[in-house]
Amino acid sequence: MMNFDYFDFASLIIATLAFLYSYISNTKSYELKTLYRNEVFQWYSETISVLMMLKIELEKNAQLLNRDLVAKLSAQIEIGRFYFPNIDKGDGFGNEKPIAYQGYRNVVLDFLVYSYEIYQREDAKEHLKILSKLQRYFSSYVFTVLNPKDYLKETHKLTSMNFSKNHSLEDLLEDEAFFFDELANARII
Repeated sequence: MMNFDYFDFASLIIATLAFLYSYISNTKSYELKTLYRNEVFQWYSETISVLMMLKIELEKNAQLLNRDLVAKLSAQIEIGRFYFPNIDKGDGFGNEKPIAYQGYRNVVLDFLVYSYEIYQREDAKEHLKILSKLQRYFSSYVFTVLNPKDYLKETHKLTSMNFSKNHSLEDLLEDEAFFFDELANARII
């Protein structure tokens, strides 16, 4: 009978340690994922800001595009190689190039490179629609990598906190119609 109690106690200790290990390793994995996501998001934020500033300048004055912003876009492309490295398809493409440039460029960077090439052109203003599409595809592809919907679910699972309400403007209009009627009457919206 005494041996049975020791086995029960040992089983309880092992189960507790396994649970703690699982929790700690999941938490550590989540922390590492969060750090990486934050780095990529910081790079994305800086890059999208440069794209937006270039677009606004181009819309205002096509002849005096800020060369510092164009250079910043080029630098963001180079930094982006660390987050979205070239793809090795096993066919030796680009093997004669330095290692960071071997293989096929990641599509996320292609959107930026094509934008950069357009901003270098004298007729860049004629390509505003293409620049907008490239920017939207860039944002969309980074969105799929960062996957905010799954990240919010995982955060909720680990913290029991909600950081997004899944409400659209239409939902708000249904809930707060009287408020928006007042804003409309006051000619604010």
